[in-house]
Amino acid sequence: MTTPVLPEGGPTPAATARDADTLRVAFVGEVDHGKSTLLGRLLLDTGSVTTDRLDVPVEDGGLAFLLDGLTEERADLFTLDTASAVLETGSRRYVLIDVPGHAELLVNMATGASRAEAAVIVVDCRERAAEQTRRHMRVLAMMGVTAVVCAITKMDLAGWAEAEFHTAARQVAALADEIGLALVAAVPVSAMTGDNVTAPSTRLPWYTGRPLLDTLADLTPWGDGGAPLRVEAQDVVEGRVLARVLSGELRVGDRLVAPGEDARTALRIERFGEPPQESAATGDNIGLVLSGPPCAPGTLLAPPDRRPLRGDRWRVRVLCTAEDGFAEGARCTLRRAGADLTGRIARVERHWDSARRAPDATDRGPVRFSEVAELTVLLDRPADGDDVRVCAPLGRFMLTDGSVRILGLGIVDQIAGEDRR
Repeated sequence: MTTPVLPEGGPTPAATARDADTLRVAFVGEVDHGKSTLLGRLLLDTGSVTTDRLDVPVEDGGLAFLLDGLTEERADLFTLDTASAVLETGSRRYVLIDVPGHAELLVNMATGASRAEAAVIVVDCRERAAEQTRRHMRVLAMMGVTAVVCAITKMDLAGWAEAEFHTAARQVAALADEIGLALVAAVPVSAMTGDNVTAPSTRLPWYTGRPLLDTLADLTPWGDGGAPLRVEAQDVVEGRVLARVLSGELRVGDRLVAPGEDARTALRIERFGEPPQESAATGDNIGLVLSGPPCAPGTLLAPPDRRPLRGDRWRVRVLCTAEDGFAEGARCTLRRAGADLTGRIARVERHWDSARRAPDATDRGPVRFSEVAELTVLLDRPADGDDVRVCAPLGRFMLTDGSVRILGLGIVDQIAGEDRR
């Protein structure tokens, strides 16, 4: 049973699952490999949308338009912006993110990946993975997306041939291994006919795995299990701290500290319209009553024995999305959960084409559009942070020039001058 599809951030029905039960899934892949059509099929076959929403017939690409909001997209048949929709099943709520495939829209692709906890890599069984697929996979790995499934599409156009599926699946598996992505499964599908998308297909008797939707239901995002508790204070209303649990689990009675402040105790956890809670999990937005004075908006709270790292020399990796690039010595701002951190690019360690492997040699010249760069950023003052593999919301950031110009999206690899006091 499903509820109607809603734009992300829209009104939520009473039956909506908790934030912690939501999985944000980025759908990435080459142009014309069937990514938007596959998303449309998922929405249609789960009852999240009805056929009256299709003002273009399925055979003319109508499914691909279900998430498209721009007029230009219909004329050119590709996704310009990063669109998303919500799909709910009995066990989980999904935010499906349709990421553009064109190289010129790299910033949109990176933005979509930075919002995701899991991903579906869409590959045409006849065309195989090409340059943009490689680039997308490297960006997913860089952004800390750990749960990845490959959907091998257009099986109907290959006569449902097992050999075509296995050839494409082996190629993607080899790429994932090279890049460092954990590929959970490869699933053969036809978005046009609906085979093996939400239910098993009789046309694929040789396939013994689960349909795509069931495979997504088994995914475990980065926020599940073992992550340290991180709570971001966002506002204070009538003595209550409005906060978001970035990672880990918060329980009543837990001790929390912020830099330079005494420890506080979590006395009460509240969720709007619900009785007081005993706990809150990753992704939950809560009201929090603490012992002592409320903390200021932007404060990062953590357990005394598992504090984030603290320092002013940050080693980061950035995907350059600025057409004219950037260079060593430039002033910059790292915009991320909790705060904007100002500083300068102290050193460009090396940079390379995002569709290629990282080189052994060092290149400290200017960083160009679509390149990945390893940088040392010297902050104006020490700040708390985490490696992206420890806490993704704190380990991901947008790099700007200090005003409105976006230089790229990045992740934290290391924080020097660590201070856990």
